[in-house]
Amino acid sequence: MRAEIAVAPASGQQARLDDWLARHGSGCRAVVAENALAPLQVPDDVALARLAPGCVCCVGQVPLRVTLGRTVRAHRPDDILLLLASDGHLPRVRALLADGSLGVSFTLE
Repeated sequence: MRAEIAVAPASGQQARLDDWLARHGSGCRAVVAENALAPLQVPDDVALARLAPGCVCCVGQVPLRVTLGRTVRAHRPDDILLLLASDGHLPRVRALLADGSLGVSFTLE
């Protein structure tokens, strides 16, 4: 499964999402967005899951694990976009996605 991490403040997340959707065409896709306050418009064929604001590798690691696990099991996407509001701990987030501990192997783009 391919995963892409995009870092953008809440105000820029829609633009990053639109760019990702344009590059990946149609197919099974899912988006996990960190900032639950930002309104995001996604097509009907794209699953959208939201995380509470905050660092996803510190206080939000459990919600990130649960949300990604549920999204993968429920939608079986080929591609996942993880929208983060900050790149504060990006290496730790990348390691979490790549280490297989979520029960699925992600290929990071």
